[in-house]
Amino acid sequence: MEMKRLAGHQTYLFPYIGYFTIISAADIFIYADCLQYEKKSWMNRNRIISEDGSIRYFIVPVKKAAIETPINEKAISFERDWETAILNQLGYYKKRAPYYNDVVDLLRDVFGKKYDNISELAIASTEQTMKFLGIEKRTYRFSELITDHPKDLAPDEWGIFACGLFKEEGVDTFINAPDGKAFYDIEKYKKNGLNIEFLQNNLRSYDQGLEKFADSLSIIDVLMFNSVEEVRDMISDYRVL
Repeated sequence: MEMKRLAGHQTYLFPYIGYFTIISAADIFIYADCLQYEKKSWMNRNRIISEDGSIRYFIVPVKKAAIETPINEKAISFERDWETAILNQLGYYKKRAPYYNDVVDLLRDVFGKKYDNISELAIASTEQTMKFLGIEKRTYRFSELITDHPKDLAPDEWGIFACGLFKEEGVDTFINAPDGKAFYDIEKYKKNGLNIEFLQNNLRSYDQGLEKFADSLSIIDVLMFNSVEEVRDMISDYRVL
């Protein structure tokens, strides 16, 4: 049986390019949509270049809720027109980015639907970007695969649990972002017959019109200045830590 790699991650809003590297490197990707929502995280915001050339956040407002609220129950606030506000934050790109119109069309497609929660919007932002780039992957929501989140799992064990759901398909490797190296206990995975890999995208600098290259911005920035073919090449350029 051919062995497979599984990856999973919390849902992020128009995530950085490394998120797409992990999706692309995996045979199966799971959106960890029922984990706890984290305030001031990438779940409802990300970074782009502002009109004056500084780095700033674009933010989707969410409603107040109990601290233990999962991502897929964190409701979006529509008290103000944040969709138009985000599009209006793209003035820097309108003047300089060769793919501005294509990316704005992508954002309009994503924002063209009203979402019940921030997880659904974040997933849509990722899936629509994958479609834009011609990347096809098997993806699932964690909430679709389980009826109840196991209460006895340690935070770094959910990957073991997720891989177990696809054990009969030959999943033997869990892959994650570089920051996970300090979080996941590799020995736990070995004891469960699993490999664990941490993928670091080799992000290449590109001309943003700035004096110094600003890395780790939203995929929006990458798409603004690079063709689909260039972005696909950048996504597939990584190393295993």
